[in-house]
Amino acid sequence: MTIQESLYRANLDYYDLYLIHWPNPKQGTYVEAWQALIDAKRQGLIRSIGVCNFLPEHLERLEKETGVKPSINQIELHPFFNQAEQRKWHEENDITTQSWSPLARATEVLHHDTLQTIAHHHNKSVSQVILRWHYQLGSVSIPKSSSPERQRENSSIFDFSLDESEMNMISGLTRTDGRLKNQDPAEYEEY
Repeated sequence: MTIQESLYRANLDYYDLYLIHWPNPKQGTYVEAWQALIDAKRQGLIRSIGVCNFLPEHLERLEKETGVKPSINQIELHPFFNQAEQRKWHEENDITTQSWSPLARATEVLHHDTLQTIAHHHNKSVSQVILRWHYQLGSVSIPKSSSPERQRENSSIFDFSLDESEMNMISGLTRTDGRLKNQDPAEYEEY
């Protein structure tokens, strides 16, 4: 289905944001897919274009071969996998970092002693503390919740701040094996 057909079916004139989900480096066609998004943007079918799970080498290739950088790169980012180097690269190259699975799929992270202590200190939930951490990192987090109560809680993070020590404690929880499903963009393929 073309973007035009997709827009017609959705009864829309344009998409605000359109992303390539994985680079699928073994397929080697992500530059061609990126060029198609550039063309759709030029035609006014898409306002902003971006990618998900792209490493700096993928992003550099996009810019080198098309002259256009993504406006956003959506990456796995949570306290157990803080992606400091990737975030720094994004910042240096004017690419917004968006965090998928910002609460680490609400696994053990919600029960971690450090996070519970910080949450208690601020009279907030652990989820709120983690989402505030993302905000203060400069990352756009996209927490998933079908519960209206949790949605309200997740958006109530602007009446407190984490100090530098708390930010460092949370960032210090990162692990070298912190990926949730071991989906390394250097080799992972998704269809």
